[in-house]
Amino acid sequence: MRMQCLAWPQFLENGLPKYKRTSMTVGIFDGVHRGHQALIKRIVSHNAGYAPVIVTFRNNHKTNNKYQGDILTFQQKMDKLQKLGIQLVIVIDFTKEFMQMDGIKFLKILLRHGNVGFFAAGSDFRCGYELKTGAAEIQRFFASNGIPAEVVPQVMEGSLPISSSRIRSAIAAGDAALAEKMLG
Repeated sequence: MRMQCLAWPQFLENGLPKYKRTSMTVGIFDGVHRGHQALIKRIVSHNAGYAPVIVTFRNNHKTNNKYQGDILTFQQKMDKLQKLGIQLVIVIDFTKEFMQMDGIKFLKILLRHGNVGFFAAGSDFRCGYELKTGAAEIQRFFASNGIPAEVVPQVMEGSLPISSSRIRSAIAAGDAALAEKMLG
């Protein structure tokens, strides 16, 4: 089955009428490393009748002076997500308007338009204006709406959690073996 991509404005306008229920997660997924893969495996395996859906961003909005560039191109990221069993990707272009959206409002939109039957978030995931909404708040929000939600723990490499920043640092330091190990 070919993975489908849907732009955020289309999602807002039409929702996901084709899918009865979805297993959903949200993130940048820069690199689709082993930590991301654990989260993705959770939504893919949750319920065979649910469509696994990822909400992600076309570009990494966490760029700053220390940002060392993307690990994968957007197309490489999409290819990897498809190989991991994702059926649909909702793609957000990070705009100033989107940046100012409250985290709970964002979750309400996902719930209303996304037919969410299960939601998973990484333990360090945060969303919404000034990143005020964390994994615990996300889990409570979905639980209060009768939707199971799971916080997936970080995946460790050595004594430190795997992260895209850590992978970029390993690449910059010429430690390809460590970067490959974290990318899986």
